[in-house]
Amino acid sequence: MKLVTYGAKPRGLAPGLEGPLDGTDILLAAVRWIHVIAAVVWVGGSIFYLLVLQPALSLPDTAKSRPVVEYAINHRFRDLIDVSIVALIVTGVAITFDRLSSLPITTAYYSVLGLKIFAFLTMLIMARELGSRIGRSWRAPKMGPKKSSTADPRQGHTPIRWLLSPSRVILVMGLFAFFLSALLVLSLIH
Repeated sequence: MKLVTYGAKPRGLAPGLEGPLDGTDILLAAVRWIHVIAAVVWVGGSIFYLLVLQPALSLPDTAKSRPVVEYAINHRFRDLIDVSIVALIVTGVAITFDRLSSLPITTAYYSVLGLKIFAFLTMLIMARELGSRIGRSWRAPKMGPKKSSTADPRQGHTPIRWLLSPSRVILVMGLFAFFLSALLVLSLIH
């Protein structure tokens, strides 16, 4: 496996690298760690929300308690996602500047980075759409089971609408962004 370094000097104590970690190395490692944690929270939370929570809340026995439980969960989950989005933006900008100031950056790297930014922007747009839907449902709560953007297509939604719900688009784009990150980090495109 080829060792690729980012920045003006090789970093770390791995064989072939020069010198110990300095403060900048530790700061960049912390920034990357925060970036990964924020991405895991958003994408992992989306997986849990779509595959565990929504189906559980759709059970007939949960009809009476669903509005109250869903309100509390959505409110807290939305706050957590908002913090994750801010962390992703701030750390993403820092990581991008660090990597782009490194030598050498190929056209392939720029292409994959552009796709990753596109995936993130798509997620932001879908999160805003989903947030506005949730906001509307909070202002005018309905009793009983409600249709959500994650409803099963057998419950009246067309398959295309079901597949392209904001929650599903966020999840797919998040998983795609993780794949693109693996390409960038593992330097498969250098």
